[in-house]
Amino acid sequence: MKKTGFLLLCLGLLGCATVAKYDAKLNTLVGQNEDYLIASWGVPDKEYRLSDGKKAVAYIRKDTVRTGGYSYSYPQTVYQSGTIDGKPYSGTMTQYVTETTPTQKFKLSCNTSFIINGSGKVESWHHEGNNCVSR
Repeated sequence: MKKTGFLLLCLGLLGCATVAKYDAKLNTLVGQNEDYLIASWGVPDKEYRLSDGKKAVAYIRKDTVRTGGYSYSYPQTVYQSGTIDGKPYSGTMTQYVTETTPTQKFKLSCNTSFIINGSGKVESWHHEGNNCVSR
């Protein structure tokens, strides 16, 4: 039950976000110059010079999603029986039980890197992580 709830939460958060849309977005950058990449994505988090004269730039995105920590109540039927003044009795009553779900933390990340060729153009890209999605 808890796993189903988390799955539904993730689907709601992601909506129409997919890896395929993220890949398509990255494909539009191939052939663009480095200035366009920086104007679109901002200053890279990391930059490396490769021995063949190319450059690798990396963008790192990290997020934390918290779920749970909410309370809910559900009805519970209580059966009672006994004797009062020697006469038996029995009956039921409904009481509400409150439970709180545990808080869970999920780490999301996406590391996207681009190779910039000697002419200053985006040659290729690569991404890895569990949150490389785009709307």
